[in-house]
Amino acid sequence: MIDIVLNRTQRKTATVVRQHYAITRIRSFYMTKVGFAQKEFHERLTRILKEFPKLNDIHPFYADLINVLYERDHYKLALSQLKVACQIIDNYGKEYVKLLKYGDSLYRCKQLKRAALGRMCTLMKKQKGALGYLEQVRQHLARLPSINPTAGTLLLTGFPNVGKSSFMNLVTRADVDVQNYAFTTQSLYVGHCDHEYSRWQVIDSPGILDRPLEERNTIEMQAMTALAHLDAAILFFLDLSPACDYPISMQLRVQFIDAIFLKQNR
Repeated sequence: MIDIVLNRTQRKTATVVRQHYAITRIRSFYMTKVGFAQKEFHERLTRILKEFPKLNDIHPFYADLINVLYERDHYKLALSQLKVACQIIDNYGKEYVKLLKYGDSLYRCKQLKRAALGRMCTLMKKQKGALGYLEQVRQHLARLPSINPTAGTLLLTGFPNVGKSSFMNLVTRADVDVQNYAFTTQSLYVGHCDHEYSRWQVIDSPGILDRPLEERNTIEMQAMTALAHLDAAILFFLDLSPACDYPISMQLRVQFIDAIFLKQNR
């Protein structure tokens, strides 16, 4: 971003100023450069901030899913860091434009411009971590399936490797990878099917094990988030074959879902 802004500042503003120019013209020359750079940084940071959803403004399903995948606090901190940086750059721009109004020579005005752009660039270099993190989040969000929390939904759940993805491929046009080992499905997948003139979204969720919530990994927590927040008909799969890695008695332990439903009904 720094290189882009500096290049645009150089190309979009006047490039030549002479020693014999009137001091008002010299001041205007450098004030324009500082103001343009400040505006470019502001617009680009604002665009980034608007691209990312605010957790308080979106459906609880997506808010919790972001928390599971990217850690809510880290996500908020990165956005807040960029927001503060935007405000500081605005202050730098105003401060140095004001100082340039009293520049008494070409040399003085040039030094003020260099100081202004230098402080802006130094500040932006400190945002490298936040920008890199948000770029990873943006790329991942673009790959997430589009789930409508208010649509008619059939949610497939159960232990790993019990046939959820095979059923998904059977009733929808989705092409979920099916393998003979646990946790083949590592994220939520969405397909659609028609039933009695109604359109349903079918969600294949990763397998979940019967263990405390704090011991669950990111893959399982995506399924738990869907169970907790989506108003869906839940189809719980059991594998009764002897080849299944999980005994029937273990698969019948559905107490881990009870806590979610009790919380929703309060």
